[in-house]
Amino acid sequence: MLRMALLDLVQGTKIDSFGRVFASTAKGDRSQVLAYQNERLARLISHAYRNVPYYWKVMRERNISPEQIKSAADLPLLPILERETLRREGGNLRATNIPASRVRSDLTSGTTGTPVAFTYDVSGYSAGIAADDTLRGLSGWKPGRHHLLIGGDPSARGHWDRRNSHGKNFLMRQVSLPAPSPDDSAKIADLVERIIALDPLSIEGAPGVIYALARHAQGRGLILRGLIRVFTTGGILGPREKQDIEIALAPVADLYGCAEVFGLASRPVREDHYYVCDPHVIVETEDTKIPGMKDVLVTNLDNRALPLIRYRVGDLIDGLAPPDKDARIPFTTFHRVIGRNSEIIRLPNGLSLHPLQAFGGTLFRQYPAITRHRVVWNGESLTFVFEEAGPLPRAELERQLTEWIRSYNVPYFVEFTAKMEPAAGGKHGVFEIVNRSSRG
Repeated sequence: MLRMALLDLVQGTKIDSFGRVFASTAKGDRSQVLAYQNERLARLISHAYRNVPYYWKVMRERNISPEQIKSAADLPLLPILERETLRREGGNLRATNIPASRVRSDLTSGTTGTPVAFTYDVSGYSAGIAADDTLRGLSGWKPGRHHLLIGGDPSARGHWDRRNSHGKNFLMRQVSLPAPSPDDSAKIADLVERIIALDPLSIEGAPGVIYALARHAQGRGLILRGLIRVFTTGGILGPREKQDIEIALAPVADLYGCAEVFGLASRPVREDHYYVCDPHVIVETEDTKIPGMKDVLVTNLDNRALPLIRYRVGDLIDGLAPPDKDARIPFTTFHRVIGRNSEIIRLPNGLSLHPLQAFGGTLFRQYPAITRHRVVWNGESLTFVFEEAGPLPRAELERQLTEWIRSYNVPYFVEFTAKMEPAAGGKHGVFEIVNRSSRG
């Protein structure tokens, strides 16, 4: 932990102290986790009531006192915090007892709509970094062991030239490289050569870029002998892509979070479920009325500058489960990050569907010639677009789609292409949904 303590000294952060607590609870028992979580929640609710105008008003209107909210089970006393509410209430959600000089401001990426402004204080930022590190640690990662970060967000790249970023990379033995488009074969080839030259123990990046790296390495017969783990983050990692990456590169762990609340959960290498970082966040779910798909609600226990309590992050998971008595980690779990709730298609006939129900798992793995696929809903009909890299039994594929979609009674079309252009926002994943009807 010496490296992290030095980093805190340089940056004025508290990552090491939060990291020690999170690591301790990960090795403890469930009662220890819940006791810490409840203590943090009580402090957060009391702070929000006294110092955040929005929550003072909400709790007064609902005749709720802070003392009534003692655990996660009591959180439904408060309303769900929607993204639109965060955008509209902005200043009323910021704590009045924390001066502007002591907070950092940022924006969400905006790839699913209008960017949302948010702020965090030193403790909120430090706890988020510590939670991310704790979740990486579930896969054997340790700070100071040669790590390569392949960044894709242009706003994040602007931070890399700052003095404290150089200091962090030096102390943590981390290298940050910009991410090329997965479709730019020349830059993907150059990046693979850079990775071979750097010889990192672990790499981290968006699933689409990591998948492109794996396909290039496998196609060239390249072996990254020093690489022992891969972290994907910032997108949906499908089972087939995970399998291909592990064959070509190394075992894969998936990190789950968002710009507003990072350090939410991770699926460690060689495990089939995600662990929620319970000492840092409380995660709830809300029913979407589609079987196996739940909306994610997050309470950040550590950011006092902008308390996000029961915040709907916009993601879908399969559902939460408490840890078994003999669980390796005493944290809440779930099995799948499915996608965005904006991808749920509400049909004119009153039915709802998510295209992953048709082509997100088993069916995709039946067709290795399909490298990407996209579903477009224009308010009247569905279009399935498939990028094919080889011979494809189109008739059988269309037969299976017809069988699946029959019960929804909605028109659909199928298109095939040799190259699929990136969707809005520049992100280019293996599976994309364009729900035009939900965007007005």
